[in-house]
Amino acid sequence: MDIRSSFEALDKKITSYGGLAGGGITRLLYTKEWSNAVHGLRESLNEKGFDTRFDSVGNLIGRIEGSKYPEEIIMSGSHIDTVVEGGHLDGQFGVLAATVAMESLKATHGQPLRSLEILALAEEEGSRFPFAFWGSKNFFNLAEKSEVESIADAEGVKFEDAMHQAGFRLSNG
Repeated sequence: MDIRSSFEALDKKITSYGGLAGGGITRLLYTKEWSNAVHGLRESLNEKGFDTRFDSVGNLIGRIEGSKYPEEIIMSGSHIDTVVEGGHLDGQFGVLAATVAMESLKATHGQPLRSLEILALAEEEGSRFPFAFWGSKNFFNLAEKSEVESIADAEGVKFEDAMHQAGFRLSNG
């Protein structure tokens, strides 16, 4: 496996969702660009042999099941959203690096003894809505629905409406 080529191909694909002519990226939570990126990443993970799933708020988890200790998990990742005109690798570097590292480990050493998981958090930046770390707070059950019920973006789109349009729904109370 050529690590550089694998990284560059995945980077090119994910950057195409929200990539700007000047080299930056704008990929705000629950927008078309964000949705295309996270679904494009899921497609790539599936092609690389990961089992994938979304949680209720849009965090993407990719998993390679461990052969001996599947309940023990080694996890890495980052967020997939960006600030407006964010840097080319902002956030997505951690997701891409984790993907290529885990892909390389499996190619070199075979099925891992412990499960490997990639976490592409839905949101960290708080760029579209005035609420940061939505993805990680939900992943660890630290967010409440009431915290976002009255939040809207600069265009007046309510947080929950944007989430529903992207195909996700809050499951906690």
